[in-house]
Amino acid sequence: MSGHYAGAISRAAAAAIDGLLIAGLYTLGVAGLGFLLETFTSLSFTGDRSTLLGLSAFVAWAFFYVFISLAISGQTIGKGLAGLRVVRADGTAPGVRTMFVRTLVFPLSVMFFGIGLLLIVVQREHRSLHDLIAKTCVVYDWGDRSAEMPGPLSDFLNRAESGLPQP
Repeated sequence: MSGHYAGAISRAAAAAIDGLLIAGLYTLGVAGLGFLLETFTSLSFTGDRSTLLGLSAFVAWAFFYVFISLAISGQTIGKGLAGLRVVRADGTAPGVRTMFVRTLVFPLSVMFFGIGLLLIVVQREHRSLHDLIAKTCVVYDWGDRSAEMPGPLSDFLNRAESGLPQP
């Protein structure tokens, strides 16, 4: 599977994991900063401007989470868990500028009811609009290991197939 274009289900699973991580880490960060702010200054994050500030901070956090992850390793945590990696369309490793462009234009794929993401389903190389603009694609990449189930589960299933007694 390594090197083949990643399909819509794998990419959606990776995006869901990343979405949960982005929201969860942001929430923990805001709660921690709010606690420290109230403890040391008696101020809080509440007020009329907090919604716009909070939304801006969330968008910035999401952008940097994705951009820095992709720039460093070619994958976010969600992509890593799903066995995916972002590469250039020719299969080589993308540079920082390419990852910046890909992350920056991602909202274009989501705009207009996700039409740019539908390209993943209909396009032969499963590339979305932001992949086409940045000249990237997402491929399966399990590194030097094959895609397999976790060790204990594999051991259990192998013993069950061979008829050996289960512990």
